[in-house]
Amino acid sequence: MRIFLAIFCLYFLPVTDPEISLGRISQVKDYTLKQDFCHDYAIFIDMSLPSNEKRWYVIDLETKKIIYKTYVAHGKGSGEGKQATSFSDRPGSYCTALGIYKIKGSCIGEHGLSYILDGLEKNNKNALSRGIIIHSAWYADDNFILNYGRCGSSWGCPAISANALKTCKPYLKPGTLVCIYN
Repeated sequence: MRIFLAIFCLYFLPVTDPEISLGRISQVKDYTLKQDFCHDYAIFIDMSLPSNEKRWYVIDLETKKIIYKTYVAHGKGSGEGKQATSFSDRPGSYCTALGIYKIKGSCIGEHGLSYILDGLEKNNKNALSRGIIIHSAWYADDNFILNYGRCGSSWGCPAISANALKTCKPYLKPGTLVCIYN
């Protein structure tokens, strides 16, 4: 009976991941309320974790619970292995830039449906001119990760699998905040 209860709790009870502090979630919630941003959900991307771990989190800002987790690629300029080691907003760097972004809108491009990111801080202000978007990528799919032990690398965009993008679509609204941190 105890084993059943433990499995039930692991899989069915939403909990905040230890990697995401409640303080960080509260700061983002407060930020959304002071600005004209979506204050229901936010995306948190923890670049301190390797790409073979789920480091993309959809967070319900009211309950502070994880709604969804998945793998996410980092820019090849940030490190071509599974660990992102450097970050930059410099055009042509192919790096992931840390900071808070807002989803500006969506577009159909080379990767299909994508979401345009607008950097809100000094260290990610070039996001629009760099073409930083949330998009699907075959190299962020479970099978790629199983075969290679990591996500592939993007040109600086947070890329997730096609299935993950489809699952996250209801949360990727204009005004939703995306927080990329290390």
